Amino acid sequence: MATRRCLAAGVLLLTVMASNWVLASPNGLGSEANEGCLCHTRDASTVVELRGLPEAFESTQNYNVTLVVSSSLVAVENASQGGFRLLVDEGGLVLDNNSLVQALDGGWTHTTEGSTMRSWNLVWQAPAENDTAATFVVHGNAVNGNNAPTGDAWSTLEVVVPGVAYDGDLVPREGIDGVSQTDRLILAVGLLALVGLLWSVGRP
Repeated sequence: MATRRCLAAGVLLLTVMASNWVLASPNGLGSEANEGCLCHTRDASTVVELRGLPEAFESTQNYNVTLVVSSSLVAVENASQGGFRLLVDEGGLVLDNNSLVQALDGGWTHTTEGSTMRSWNLVWQAPAENDTAATFVVHGNAVNGNNAPTGDAWSTLEVVVPGVAYDGDLVPREGIDGVSQTDRLILAVGLLALVGLLWSVGRP
């Protein structure tokens, strides 16, 4: 019985260790961060802003936007200070000659060089259709430079920007983070199944 318990615990530990969620990433955040910087601590005192977005966008217009992560966490010079994962379902970022931001796994994030700051200048190109609305989801992380997930603080911003011809509700679009309500239900069922498996293995 002890052998089965050790085996189950070992498999669970290896699964967690293999997960991207437990890795701090000054090199950028891919789809593993679509729901947030889960290997760090969520903290409401960290504020994420997208400055420069229009109240309503024109077709294919470029907008200069600044992504800012504000935190009381003291930044350390010559070390990682912050990072982000940005998703937008309409339009996209223009990354010409930008060494601080990169496209990754269907979204945008900081580069290694870009992790040494807490604000990034971006160019958002609006979509060709101005009768839709763009949903922005940004997970911003303020880090303390210790190259570990401990002591950091992240938060999330959701913004909906309409086109000039849009007349619908300004509600964030479901599933922009790649995880729909159905996906969340499947995940919850899977977790319950895992708990049930571990419970049955642990029974005498």
